[in-house]
Formats: sequence, C-alpha cells, structure tokens
Amino acid sequence: MNDRSGAAALRRRFRIEWAWVAALATAILTAAVLGQWTRPADDLLYDAAMRIAPAEADSDILIIAIDEPSLAALGRWPWPRGLHAQLIDRLTDARAASVTLDLLLSEPSADDAALAAALQRSGRVHLPMQFVQPGRNGKAFDRLDPAPLLARAAAGTGHANTPIDADGTVRSALLCFEPDPATGPEPHLMTLGADPADGPSCLQPQRLRFVPPEGFATVSFSSVLRGEVPAALITGRRVLIGMTAQGLGDRYPVPVADGGNMPGVEINANIANARSSRHWVRQPHALAALAFTLSPAWILLIAFWRLRPRAVNLLVLALAAAVLVISITALAFDLWIAPGPAMLGLALVYPLWGWRRLQATSDYMASELAALEREEALPLGGPGPADTDHVTRQAGQLAGAIDQLRDLKRFVGDTLAGLPDPALVSDMSGQIVLTNAAADTAFGSDLAGKDAAALLASMALPAVSSGLAAYLADPAHRHMEFETRDRRSFVLRRAAIVSADGSLRGHIDYLTDITEIAEARAERERMLQLLSHDMRAPQAAILALVGQQGGEIDRTRIARHARQTLTLADNFVDLARMQERPFEPEPVIASDLASEAADSLWPVAQQRGVQVTVTDESDCAFVAAERESLFRACVNLIDNAVKYSPDRGQVTVHVDIAGGMVRIAVRDEGKGIDPAILPYLFQRFASERAGTAVKGVGLGLNYVAAVAARHQGTIEAINQPTGGAQFILSLPLDE
Repeated sequence: MNDRSGAAALRRRFRIEWAWVAALATAILTAAVLGQWTRPADDLLYDAAMRIAPAEADSDILIIAIDEPSLAALGRWPWPRGLHAQLIDRLTDARAASVTLDLLLSEPSADDAALAAALQRSGRVHLPMQFVQPGRNGKAFDRLDPAPLLARAAAGTGHANTPIDADGTVRSALLCFEPDPATGPEPHLMTLGADPADGPSCLQPQRLRFVPPEGFATVSFSSVLRGEVPAALITGRRVLIGMTAQGLGDRYPVPVADGGNMPGVEINANIANARSSRHWVRQPHALAALAFTLSPAWILLIAFWRLRPRAVNLLVLALAAAVLVISITALAFDLWIAPGPAMLGLALVYPLWGWRRLQATSDYMASELAALEREEALPLGGPGPADTDHVTRQAGQLAGAIDQLRDLKRFVGDTLAGLPDPALVSDMSGQIVLTNAAADTAFGSDLAGKDAAALLASMALPAVSSGLAAYLADPAHRHMEFETRDRRSFVLRRAAIVSADGSLRGHIDYLTDITEIAEARAERERMLQLLSHDMRAPQAAILALVGQQGGEIDRTRIARHARQTLTLADNFVDLARMQERPFEPEPVIASDLASEAADSLWPVAQQRGVQVTVTDESDCAFVAAERESLFRACVNLIDNAVKYSPDRGQVTVHVDIAGGMVRIAVRDEGKGIDPAILPYLFQRFASERAGTAVKGVGLGLNYVAAVAARHQGTIEAINQPTGGAQFILSLPLDE
C-alpha cells in the first residue's frame, strides 16, 4: 500500500469511527433517558439544586410543634388526649381556617370523648390514617385508622404515607393511595377540602420543591395551650399540629436538610404549600428531555472536526456548566430537567473521540514521525490534503512508514509463532517486546514491557539465579540448563538480534522444557543409588557373614541385615504404590495404631533391653487414614528410635491433640540427629546428600514424609536439649 492509498484509508476510517461514536452515543443516551439510568446521580443533583432554589413558604400555614419545650412543660410523650382537646378548643376560639392533627391516634383512650367533643365543636379538624406495607399474616398492607369515636367526630381523614426514594430521601408526595381498586383511592391528609381539580393527578408521586428547614411559621404546643400566642396569629390560618422534637422519631431526610432530617409535620406543610402555591415540580416531555440530553453531545461531536484538542477541553467544561445552570434555572420555575444523561453524554463522547483521537493521537504521532525520520530515514510523504483536520494529516504520514514495516513484522511474527517452545524477544533495554503462543501459555499473556532477564531469574531457583544472570549477561556457551522454582527444568539459548549495520538491537531467548527428561534422569540416579548402596550394602554384609571360616554363623546379624534389605524394598514399593493409587481413608484411632506399631517391634526392642512406652492424652481421637501406610510410617519412626537408643534405653510414644491436629511424638534417648543432615532428613538418601557417614537414612523417613503429606499432615524432627531426638507426626483430627 503506498502513501496516497494509506492516507485515503485512514480518512475513511476516521469518518466511519466518527459516525460510529455518534450513533453509539445517541443510542446509549436515548436508553439512559428512557430507562432513567442516571436517576441516583440526578437525585443528588436535584438535592443540590433544591438548596440553591428552594420554594417560598405560604404565610397562611402555621405549625404548632410538639417540641422539646412542650415536652419539658407538659411531661413525657404520649400526653393525655385531653390536652389535645384543650388545644383544639383554643384553635376553634381563634377561628383557625383548618386544623390538621398530624398524630396517629389509632388506639382508643379514656379521653377520646373529650377530644371527640372538641373535634365536633371545631368541625374543621382532619385526622391521619396510615397504610403499613407489608401487612401482617401475608396481607399486602395493614390499615391504621383513627379510633372510631375520633374518626366520626373529625371533619375528614386522609392517608399520611410518605414515599421514600431508594436512597432513603423524601423528594415527592403521594396525593392518593389506592389500597383497593374497588373502593377507590384515599386522598392525602393535606388535600382534604381541596377542589378535586386542584393539583396534578393524584395517582402518581409528585416531586416537591421544598421550603428551607424551619421556613414555616412555627409556635410551641405548650405556648398555645397556655394562651401565650395571640389569637390574631391563628385566625384564618391552616394549622398543622405535629411532632418536631428530636427524640420522637417522626423525621425524614429531605433535599434541603443539609444532611439532617425534617419532621413529618413540616413535610406535610410543604405538601400543603405546593398544593396552594402550585409548587409541584414538573418534568418535561420525553422528547424534550431527549433533545436536552443529545444537544451537548452533538455540539461536541461537530466541534471535534473544527477545534484543536485544547479548545475542546474548554468547550466540554462550558457545556457541562451550561447543563447545570439550565437545570437549576428551570427548577426555580418548578421544572426539573435531569442533567445526568446530558453529563453522561459529555463524559462518554469526549473520552471516545476527543481525548483519544485528538490530543493523545496527535502528540503520539508527532513524536513518532519525528523519531522515524531521524532514525530510519523513511519517506513519510507530504503534509497531506488540506481538506482534512490536523490529526488526519499526521496519520497519513504515519501510514507510509507503516506500509514499509508491515511485511517485516508479519515475517517475524509468523516465524516466532511457529516455534514449538517459549521464545522471548527483548530490546536493548532488556524489555520484552514480542512473544509467541508457547511463551504466553508458559508464563502468562501480559509479558510485554517486562524485563526478560528479571523474568528468567525470578523463575530459577536461588541457587542457580546468579549463574543464569551471568549467562544472560555474556552467553559465551551455546546453552544453559536450569531448574525453576516450580521444579521444572529448561534449556535456555540466547541469541543476539543484529541489524544490517552490525549493531546489537536486542536478544531472543529460546527455552526448551526438558522437565520430563530431567525427572527421568533423576529417578534413574535414585534407582542406581538404591541398588548400588542401600540395598547392596546389607547383602554384601550377609555374604561376608555366611562366608566366615570356622565358628558358628552369626544368625542375629544376618537377620538384621536381611530385615534392613526387606524394609528398604518395602518402603520403595510402598512409595511407588502411593503415587499410583487414590487416597482412600478410614477412621483410625491414633493411639491404637501407635500401640500396634510398638508391639510389632517388641522382639527387636527386647533383644537390646529397650523399653517402648505408649501414652495417650488424645482421648482415643480418630484420624482419617490409610491404615496400612500410616502403620508402616509409625513402625519406621519407632524402629529408628529403638535403633539409635542405647541398650536398656527408653523410647516414648506420646499421642495428644494440639491445634486441631492429632500428634504422635516418638522420642528416644540416643545421641540425636547430626545437624548436617537435619535439613535434608526427610529427603531420599539424606545421609549421602549431606555428605555424612550416618547410615540408615535412606527411604524410611522419606516414606514417613510422603505418608504425612498424603494425609494432609506434617512431620518434623528436633534434637531435645536433654539428649535424644524427637519426631512429631501431626495429622488432621477426624471429627
């Protein structure tokens, strides 16, 4: 592909991408408006806007508050209903326009007759009912009406349910509640006595524009009751009586409470205020809301073709500020246009196209084109057609260089991908720039940018890391074999990448997995070691004893060497079997198994006068074990203890429970364990690996370690301060 065709392809690609971003943003924003995806964020913005543009309080509304001074003067709540009757009479005498007693008086009381008489004398008192959802005994709701005597005396009853949004904030009022379609809707307490046509539809929650906290005229219950409030302050007003004291609980979070709560009577006052002054917050038609949402996004999309990236940054800020200002201004006129979808549009369109396509792409291509021109002298072409934007002209120049490098990259990539083993290509700084599928499978798929030498060194065992690092620094030999931390074996070959002028440009590290070969080689060595030393030595001793001239044959020593050979053979065979068969445990009493193992060694111990004592402090605890292999492991431990104990010594087998594990501790009175072999004690042929002359540390303890691991337990060996060695076999308790 030449320069002209590459630039044309890029121009077509950018136009298609612009159309794709515009279509995707339009679809997402349409779904956000119709599905109210940004409702939580819009509610928070609504709360903030409400504090900026609150409603004005109706001067005809008066709240008589059951506040802290009233509680201090009249006693603890609830009060006798005779006090409410006295207050109603005072309001009647003062000629209040209406009285709403915002108290749920559902339980009958001895003072109901007095209160009912006061309600009848007034003829203007409304009482609340409440619907509790869900109801008891599987009902959808429970209805709580005023006491029958009070309900008959009241001028009317209405529901006082307060709808609460998902975040726990009250933002709207439910002017009707329809518990049963057959009986029709129940009006809200604050709509009683209003014209049916007054206010919007009552079946849908209506958003409130709240008055600031304590914005309504408010007097204390006790002050009115004592006659301290002039009648002129009450005459002609709509009076609401309710609780405002902090401890009475009738409080709800509202948008204008600055993180606090508003009493329910004050919320009802806001509902009455909205009904009288038409402060219901309306919402625009869906098409109008969609147009408001899409306008900033499309303005930004069009600006991308004409403005430079830094100018687009300022435009985004200006559009975001305009969206917020329009929403707050509209709320001042009782219209809420949710700004969330429009803000989402700016947040979606700008990263997809503006930032990534203009600012980042322009800066990157400018620097890369300059570097290519200096380093490679590639023909990058002219400035490009004048009918395209700044970034597209830069992309046209880059397309010419990419065309020349694409064939080489494809060749290198195909060659590398075809290699069967892991290969890592690193640059001059040692960072990995290219891998093949085998490397991704072996080391992970996110290798790009990592240091190749550090990666290989982190794989190797600490003992060979320094040698590996030296080889990577100067690969004088053709290859190096090393073992990784997860016990895999590799052969590493490092080759230099040399440019046409002979300068070094990087390295290729090629690894061949030889784990199976290394394991087979190690197993062969172990087999040869077993046959040539541990099993050969007892047989040679037997032949020497049999071939002695004169005297009687030492049958005891021959039997001991024969038993040693059999033990080695049994351990070797059992180790092989354990690796091939599944783990099939059964409940076993640990102390009984230890006793059986000790009893089986009684003849051996008796010959030397060694006493084996088994003590049980585990209360006959069970372990889930393979009886045969665990029995042999205990025999090996006790046999070693008897073997290394002095004549007429003492071997103690102690069984107890610690930390949810059953412990079998075998202790002898011998010389202890040579510190040189202690770190390698449970490995095969530990004595030879440590370079000591101690015999008998071959397969026996390695078998015990394998049994412990198979039972998800542990085995440890320590030298006692008072002399002798102690082996502790810990197994999970079977509960």
